Amino acid sequence: MWVMEHDPLQKLLPGESGYSLAARAHLASPYGSWKQTNLALFGRVEVRLHAMLPGHLDALAAWAHIDINQLRLQGSAHPLVAFGVGEQQKRLELMRSETTYDASEVIVASRLAANKLSFGHYLKSCPECMRQDAESYGVAYWHTVHQVQGVTACPIHHCRLQHAPAGDGGVNHQYLLPLWDEGEIVLGSDAEVRLSTFLAKLHLFLGQQTPVIPMAGLYQQWLETRGMLTKAGRIRWRYLKPELIACWSELFHWPVNALPAELSDFDYVPRLIHHSRPTHYIRHALVMAYLAKTPEHFFNGPLREANPVATCPAYNVLANMTQVLELFDAGLSMRQIAAKLQCSIGYLKTLLLRQNRVVERRRQHITQEVERGVWRKAFMGMHRQDIADFYGISVGAVEQIIQSHERLSAWRHYLVMQGRRCVNQKTLLDYMATNPDASRNNIKQACSAYMWLYKNDKDWLYKHLPPKSHKTRSGINWELRDMVVLAQLQGLQGQFKSMSDIDRALGGHGWLVGQRERFPLSISFANSKRTEEGIIFE
Repeated sequence: MWVMEHDPLQKLLPGESGYSLAARAHLASPYGSWKQTNLALFGRVEVRLHAMLPGHLDALAAWAHIDINQLRLQGSAHPLVAFGVGEQQKRLELMRSETTYDASEVIVASRLAANKLSFGHYLKSCPECMRQDAESYGVAYWHTVHQVQGVTACPIHHCRLQHAPAGDGGVNHQYLLPLWDEGEIVLGSDAEVRLSTFLAKLHLFLGQQTPVIPMAGLYQQWLETRGMLTKAGRIRWRYLKPELIACWSELFHWPVNALPAELSDFDYVPRLIHHSRPTHYIRHALVMAYLAKTPEHFFNGPLREANPVATCPAYNVLANMTQVLELFDAGLSMRQIAAKLQCSIGYLKTLLLRQNRVVERRRQHITQEVERGVWRKAFMGMHRQDIADFYGISVGAVEQIIQSHERLSAWRHYLVMQGRRCVNQKTLLDYMATNPDASRNNIKQACSAYMWLYKNDKDWLYKHLPPKSHKTRSGINWELRDMVVLAQLQGLQGQFKSMSDIDRALGGHGWLVGQRERFPLSISFANSKRTEEGIIFE
């Protein structure tokens, strides 16, 4: 390994990632080939460092003359990934994999691939950070926090990060430092900045201390103070999910697209709240950043926070019907009632309309005749947009009328499911009519209606599928098997006490004991060798 004496840059720069350290080592090396650099640094040619979670930390730490734990905590996303892994034994396996000869074990131990979340392979940089680094150190380098999955805006300058494709078709095995892009600097959205800043603070926090409190218990404490848990400890998912979506929705849509779409439904949140299990750290971060402003606030718990700050609007209690009616009859406006009871105006309107109270509507006047017509068309299953276009009102007004009639929404869902059921049943029958010889597996693979009916109408599906096809197996040729056993007996030597001993000598199949009638030649030959001392083969 080459060493540059008195080089002030042969060290880990503030916030620098492990990949950036290797890139600077390559530029400082006498080799023009990344293969020679890998051979000198790591002792092998085929090495490709992960931008966020690099391996071969021992070799990088030796080149920079720093402690490996310092590089692990500052030059890698190890604190965040280990936090998601959870169990102590798996954290130790992750640490071991970061210093093994085969760095591909890092991805396996980190469970990044097992989480099935695709963030893409990029090297990310902030234009402002590059400018400041070039002024301070004479070189622009990759920052660890920028490479963290989920960070799309610089936590310091709040500008959207530039992306350089890595992996196959991109940087791949090469070592490059960030290049200045003279394009326009774009500021990140509020949600991007909030999540990126929280992840940066969480990375720093976890690098200094490891929380020992079970995450599920912390989540339940926070949600209880928000009124999102029932007395039985169940989640008020009907109210929690819309708030999470409202808080982070812009991260999943164009032009941001900061996170994988698999995270947008938040169906993983109940598992986080009720079970402390390994998962990708981004799932924890989305819930934690919704509940608290900083990681310190979150881990201190809601009861120890002097002035709790809500990052997104939350409602402490659900409005009681009696309270709503009393305030409404007292002459308070919808906005005043919503502010007093800390609930939404739409929720209040739904409660009042179900009690047949007349609610004033702004912008448009909906008569009783129009409301009756909307109800009739909704009852017949007409689409909300078509109803709104027919009467010249908004879709929201149509939805409000539908929700004001009890079980109308459930009836419309039933009609939709019936329509889909008919379409899928017809599709399946048409396919079976055109392919009469198709087996059940062939129908399942070729016709998507099969799985829909399997999930929603299994009884009908099994009644109309063709009967199961049974494999026909050729019968055993016992005559041939008798000849084979006879040949084995003719080559057998020794003295045996019984037919069972002979059977065990031939493999213990039990044929000469339990299937005697199927082996006449073999039994006859064995009996011909029988003497007073036993059955003797010579």
